[in-house]
Amino acid sequence: METLKDICRQFQIEQPVLNVYVLASGHINDTYLVSCSNDVNYVLQKINNQVFTNLNNIIINKVIVSAHLKNTYKKTDSKYQVAGFIKSKNDAFFIEAYNGCWTLMEYIPNSKTIDRAENEKQVFEAGKLFGNFIASTSTIKTNQIIETLQKFHSVPFRFYQFEEALKQAQASRKTEAQALIDFVFELQLDMFKLSELKEKNTFPLRITHNDAKLSNILFDKDDNGLAVIDLDTVMPGIVHFDFGDSIRSICSNTVEDSEDLEQTTINLKFYQAYCKGFALETTNILTSEEINYLPLGIKTLMYIMGLRFLTDYLNNDVYYKIAHEKHNLVRAKNQMALLKSAIQYYDEIKRITYSSYRLENIS
Repeated sequence: METLKDICRQFQIEQPVLNVYVLASGHINDTYLVSCSNDVNYVLQKINNQVFTNLNNIIINKVIVSAHLKNTYKKTDSKYQVAGFIKSKNDAFFIEAYNGCWTLMEYIPNSKTIDRAENEKQVFEAGKLFGNFIASTSTIKTNQIIETLQKFHSVPFRFYQFEEALKQAQASRKTEAQALIDFVFELQLDMFKLSELKEKNTFPLRITHNDAKLSNILFDKDDNGLAVIDLDTVMPGIVHFDFGDSIRSICSNTVEDSEDLEQTTINLKFYQAYCKGFALETTNILTSEEINYLPLGIKTLMYIMGLRFLTDYLNNDVYYKIAHEKHNLVRAKNQMALLKSAIQYYDEIKRITYSSYRLENIS
C-alpha cells in the first residue's frame, strides 16, 4: 500500500496518511479508503483510463455537478450530502501516476453502501435520492456538461457493436449464445424506440448519472439516503436512462450474475417503493411524455446491459472484469431473463408508474 500512500501525498491534505484500504472494486474503477491522523478520512479512486479516455472532461463534469449539488443542498438546508474533490499539489483535480488516473474526495462519515437491497425502505430511499439528483441538477445548463461517453445508452450503437462482435466471434461462443442472439434480434425494433424518440427531441435533455445503481448511494445507519456517489458517467441524457438502470439493478430478485434464471424476475414491491420515492422528487420536474415512457426505459436498459454483456462475451471478454470464462454469458442471460420478466409484468409496471405520479394511464 506504500504506492497508494505516495499517490495520496500528491494531493493537498495536511494530515499524515496512516493506511489505505480497499473500499470497493467495481466493473470499471477501483476505490480506496484513506485513513489519516486525527480521524480524518478521504476516498481515493483510480479511474480506468482504458474505458474513460477523456479524463479531463470527466473530472470537469464531476467537479461542476458536485459543486452545484453542494450549493443546492446548502441553500435548501437538505439532509443530502456531496463528496467534494481535493485538489492536487499542482492545483488540478486529478493526477496521473502508476498507470492510472487518480482523484481524491472527501469522505462522508457515518455512511455505508449497500450492494443489494434488503427491504422496501432502502429501495424507496434510493428512488428519492436518484430522483432528487435529477431534480437538483435540472438547473444546470446541459451544454456545461460534456458527453464523455458518446452513445453510451444508445440501442442502435450497442446493436451495431453487437453485430460487429458477431461477425468475428468464435464459432463455439456463438453456439453457446445462440438463444440469446435470437432473442436480441427478436426485440430489436421495440428496443430502438426510446433512442428514436430521443433523436426526435421528444424529451428534454437532463443531467443524468448513467450508473444509477444501489451501490452508488451512501446510506446512514438507519438506511436513509445520504448521497449519490461515483459521478464518472455524469452526462446529458434523458431521465429514462437513470430510471431504467435503477430498476434493472435494484429491483431484480437475483444478483446480476446469478445463474438461477427462474428466480431472475422483477420485484414488483421493490418497484413500487422505488417509483414512489422517485416520483416524490420528480413530479414537478418531468413532463407527461417523460412519465409515459418510464416503463419503456426499464425494458430498454435491461436490453442494453444484456446486449453489452453478450457483446463482450462474443469479443472474448475485453471490457468487463470476469471471474470465469462464461461470466459475461451468464450476466447476459441474467439480464435477458429479467427483461422477459419485465415484459410479462409490463401492464402492472405501467399501472404502478402512473399511480405513483397520480396520472391516468396515458400510454
